[in-house]
Amino acid sequence: MPEQTLESDTGQFEPALQQLLQDLPFTYQRIGPTSFAVTPNADQPSKDKPQIRPLTEEVTVTGQNLTGSHLRHFQMDSYAPIDRLSREQLDLIGAQTIADLLKFLPAVSGNSTSTSVSQEDDGTATVSLRGLPASNTLVLINGRRIIGDGYNGEATDLNTIPLSLVERVEILKDGASAVYGSDAIAGVINIILRRDFEGLSIDSHFGQAQEGDRQTDSHHLTWGRHGERSHIMFSLAHYKQGAVMSRDRSLSASADSRNYGGTDKRSSAIPQGFIALDSSSVLTSASSGNYQDWSLEERYNYNDYTSAITPTESHSAYLSANFDLSENTLLFTEVMGLRTSAESTKAPTPVFTRFDNGELTIAADNIYNPFKQDITDVRKRILELGPRIQKNYTTTWRMNSGIKGAHNEWQWELSSSLHHTDRIEKLSNLIDPYALSIGLKGPDICNSDSSCIPINLLGPSGSLDKEQLDFIRGQSSTQNHSRMESLTFVSDGVLGRINAGQILAAAGIEIRHEALTSHSNDSMGLSFIGGHTPGSAKGSRIIKEAFAEISIPVQADKLWLDGAIRLSNYSDFGSTYNPKLATRWHATESLQLRASFATGFRAPTLTDMYQEGYQSQEFIFDPCTNENADRLVGCPGQSDSARIQYLTEFGGNPNLTPETSKSLSVSLTWTPEQIKGLSTTIDLYDIQQDDVIGSSPQFLVEQNAYKGLFPEKVIRDDSGEITKILASRINRGSRKIRGYDIALRYDLPSEGFGQFSFALNMSQMLHYLNQGAPEIAEEDLVGTFIDTATGGAGSLPEWKANAGVYWSSGRWKLGYTTHFVGSMKESYNQGDKLVTRKISSWTTRDLQLAFNPTPRFRLALGVKNLFNSPPPLAVTAINNNFDYRTYDISGRIWYGNFSLKL
Repeated sequence: MPEQTLESDTGQFEPALQQLLQDLPFTYQRIGPTSFAVTPNADQPSKDKPQIRPLTEEVTVTGQNLTGSHLRHFQMDSYAPIDRLSREQLDLIGAQTIADLLKFLPAVSGNSTSTSVSQEDDGTATVSLRGLPASNTLVLINGRRIIGDGYNGEATDLNTIPLSLVERVEILKDGASAVYGSDAIAGVINIILRRDFEGLSIDSHFGQAQEGDRQTDSHHLTWGRHGERSHIMFSLAHYKQGAVMSRDRSLSASADSRNYGGTDKRSSAIPQGFIALDSSSVLTSASSGNYQDWSLEERYNYNDYTSAITPTESHSAYLSANFDLSENTLLFTEVMGLRTSAESTKAPTPVFTRFDNGELTIAADNIYNPFKQDITDVRKRILELGPRIQKNYTTTWRMNSGIKGAHNEWQWELSSSLHHTDRIEKLSNLIDPYALSIGLKGPDICNSDSSCIPINLLGPSGSLDKEQLDFIRGQSSTQNHSRMESLTFVSDGVLGRINAGQILAAAGIEIRHEALTSHSNDSMGLSFIGGHTPGSAKGSRIIKEAFAEISIPVQADKLWLDGAIRLSNYSDFGSTYNPKLATRWHATESLQLRASFATGFRAPTLTDMYQEGYQSQEFIFDPCTNENADRLVGCPGQSDSARIQYLTEFGGNPNLTPETSKSLSVSLTWTPEQIKGLSTTIDLYDIQQDDVIGSSPQFLVEQNAYKGLFPEKVIRDDSGEITKILASRINRGSRKIRGYDIALRYDLPSEGFGQFSFALNMSQMLHYLNQGAPEIAEEDLVGTFIDTATGGAGSLPEWKANAGVYWSSGRWKLGYTTHFVGSMKESYNQGDKLVTRKISSWTTRDLQLAFNPTPRFRLALGVKNLFNSPPPLAVTAINNNFDYRTYDISGRIWYGNFSLKL
């Protein structure tokens, strides 16, 4: 049949299909959100309408590989609970990064996506489904595993995947360890890159927040060409995002949120100094030689310096090529290189002489000590050093090459992959604890013979001159190298035929080598004051896996049974196997039911097992600071209520075992014939996860205070003050998560006013039962917020949704989308009382108008957060008084983009 090009006045597929079938004895019906079935017309020919006999043509249908299976399926909308975001949808959303694209999906919650991590930002972005940590969501490119490099190999960094290369994104909301192996407990994000592109494409985007910051621009150049037996495509991309400073938004301007109904989280380390001479006398330096009583109202607002959204920049190049060796054999290769950088700003370094690394007692004979007594507790913000600047650089290379072909009814592919990632992090304007320690001593220790410069921590701001600053100034540097090599063979096809249809099968083997090397500088084993020491980690492993799948028809075009299994052998902890069983039933042409049960696992990462020497000042609440501390079994006395950070040392554990899971999902899809254009789906899920790997210092501190547990890990002095927390990783807990998703789409019949479409996606989490350890009772976290920086699960709203109305007519398209995050509760101690407050729900609206004057040119103007809705206050959020992983503090953003194809 000759190729035809059909024009549609509305720019929609359905009118073009009507035009194609005109005068032919066929009709069509919608069978899913993106699928149509062409069927014989039931109308009988009349005398006035003679029967048309179309030419006979043999058509071979091979099906398509879907996320969650190695089989080639024909029932694209009924095989698994998959959300698909097409290239057209990506353009309509106006997102410029994968993280921006996924952040507002209803299935994404908890420790989800972020490129805007305040204070602790390393320029990466990760994603989590179902409220599980990001390490429980597997990210693929073109169905293939990629290296986990979000932080020391913990999770995949979405910022290493340029959105400009993406053709579509498929989100599998089901356990898939039987198909893909480790990490696919919550689900799979499969990013499909552009293929078979022909010509030259230029795309540019410009955006800016209404406040005049967060300037964003991106530019993409793509070229592709088909030869007689080959195809080649090359792409270059550049992305740059500007900063938003905490001080430039009213909600985050101060760490004191009492004006909003919150609490005062300002720091007791102030430029004038907090000087504790004894238990009842705390002074501050008003001027040189003059001191006055210190008060809580003098605490320091570190948000004057911090970045709420970190500026980032990336450059990438991508090459794909394939060559037909024969009619049934294809040689292919893909190469991607990417360089990202980020620079965040933090407040000047604070010193806590009693709690920081090193022996920091100010000697009675220190030349700057007018009190002539040893002073152990001084808290001072060293403004003279300037703000701390954290710079992160990531270089990633990925290559995938192989050969694939077909023989009779079977396809096969042999491929090899090579992934390398190098990360560098530098944090400047810190303090060397050993230099400071010796500089606080008397002349018998700190003198010219020891090349020591005496340090003045007891004077007003500005007391430290350049010589003193140069003596104590430090910079931390961390270098990380991750790599993965893999060899995979997979084959799929028709195993046999029975009366009900074809039995589809797939099988394969995979061998992977993973390695991690990480090291950082420190001061003789101690972290620099004001920073953190990621320490070192060195490890490698070899993984050998075999997998198989089968799909058996039980009733022709009605009922199927599907099965999968994967056997995995890890060189460091042993073997595991994970099966999956599923069924699909087309009860009627408009009603489809599917159900599956699967086991899954998450292998401990190389960081989990081999990290050593990670030290940082963690934000933690200690119950021993409450007024009722004398009634808590683990508190020797009431500790200092002004403290919010505690020295914590994390560590790996080579004896860890994998996290394991069991998941059950049931889905129902209804496309009623009576309402053409309507499609609805409901997906129910139930996940149980055991042997959860954790290292939560907040959990350890709470259990130590309330129950007297973990005294060897929470080290306190005689007065109850925490001097150090040892938080090595252990298999410590379990989770049980249950909920459902609803998706609805309605495409109205095309009329004279154009094509209207309505879409609704919503998710309700029914319960999230978390058990911190076997001896601890389960706690339902649905509808709560506990900051991940304190070991919590983040925001877990009961409801999350988005809805939109879309219109197109000819060359014009208009989209209006609403995002909704339900209300939550948070709890915190105020004095000796436990306070529970409501975090308000949040709704934002996006608008975009696009114009295609020609098929080769597209211009779009849009606005995100149309009504400039600020995120809700979260009192317990460690940074900026809101949960940056769930909300966006940018406010209204205007943008424009254009695309030109030649």
